[in-house]
Amino acid sequence: MTKLKVNFFEVERAGINTTFQDSGRKNFNHIGIPVSGVMDKRNYILANALLKKDLNSPVIEFAYLGPLLKYNGEKICFVITGDVQFQIIKSKKEIIKGEPYKVFLIEDKDKIDIQSTNKSVYGYLSISENLLLEKNWGSISTNTKAKIGSNNGEKLSMSQIINID
Repeated sequence: MTKLKVNFFEVERAGINTTFQDSGRKNFNHIGIPVSGVMDKRNYILANALLKKDLNSPVIEFAYLGPLLKYNGEKICFVITGDVQFQIIKSKKEIIKGEPYKVFLIEDKDKIDIQSTNKSVYGYLSISENLLLEKNWGSISTNTKAKIGSNNGEKLSMSQIINID
């Protein structure tokens, strides 16, 4: 019998403006769908490239204060890009100071605490696996003003579960 793989993040702190993003949706203005997507294309592309993922893979975008995410599941890798201060809180209470643009391994019950952006507004979290998100109009990008995109067009919220494939 095959063991069912169940990987997910639990949001313990949502951050100020934390959403799911990809390269966005364009060319729908004629039907009232606004342009959307990541705010910092360079750091978005780097986040996926460092994990050797498709460059249009969804990421978690955050502004100023990022989320605190508790991971549940099998080991995965992640990277954070941008001028970001963060730490990894291991399940055994060891704290590792995060370094942007470096790939880290997390395992069951570890936490990623994204504390702040420094000389920039936005940062990006990409993981080696896939975030389980639905596309709207060809993109998963969340547009909170238009209330479209994955996560019902909303920012992340406290106690939310983010499923991973």
